[in-house]
Amino acid sequence: MLYRAINGDSESSAGVERREDPGPQPHAGAAAHAPHHRYEGPPTPCPARVEYATPVFARNYQGVWRYVVQIPYEGYFTQTVEVTRCMQSRCHYLDGGCLSSPRWVSLLVAELHYPPTQNKHVQDYEQYLQNRAGQQPEPETSTDKPPHCDGHDEMGCYQVRLYYDWFLVPGSCKCWRPDYFARYVRRRQNNEL
Repeated sequence: MLYRAINGDSESSAGVERREDPGPQPHAGAAAHAPHHRYEGPPTPCPARVEYATPVFARNYQGVWRYVVQIPYEGYFTQTVEVTRCMQSRCHYLDGGCLSSPRWVSLLVAELHYPPTQNKHVQDYEQYLQNRAGQQPEPETSTDKPPHCDGHDEMGCYQVRLYYDWFLVPGSCKCWRPDYFARYVRRRQNNEL
């Protein structure tokens, strides 16, 4: 839809398209053949459906893409996240819109780390920077052993680091009043008119 709107297609501006909107209703004959998501729970202003995902890559709370550890072979280690999606954009029984509210999830992630190299050129450059900053160079010790390597690639020795990172996922569907966000948004006043 966005691509068509940018290119000036007039059909794209005919209706608002949202993921939560049910879209055009099929006629009675097609309803028997097509699967239809229908909420069958207790009355609620914002019905939602729950889906389960096993992400491989995800964007953390800082917006950085991370590799999420998934080892599905023989059920060794998998991480599943519950994601709640709103089934409609407007609230039942209330004036407002249905929006997903995020919740925090902690997942095990992995990243490659390249330890400081034993390259003579890098050491000379570090010594140059220390001299320029007026710092005394540290005495070199010959007992330095090479760092542990989990593997080698074109960039050299690398280590795999595992740690838990935080992610925001759609956790519930809530009904928000239309004027709720207006309290927190500063409006620009036009004094020039």
